[in-house]
Amino acid sequence: MTIEKKIWGEYFDKVASGEKNFDLRLADWKISVGDTLILREWNKDKKEYTGR
Repeated sequence: MTIEKKIWGEYFDKVASGEKNFDLRLADWKISVGDTLILREWNKDKKEYTGR
């Protein structure tokens, strides 16, 4: 299963650079070993995805 989640730009940059390698979130969705998590950059001011 593929799961997509929003991530704000300042955190997205840190994940992409390898500076941030984990994230704690409230598990309000089902996830299992082998699932793929996709973090999509979210512009919180414009309330839209950036495409990254």
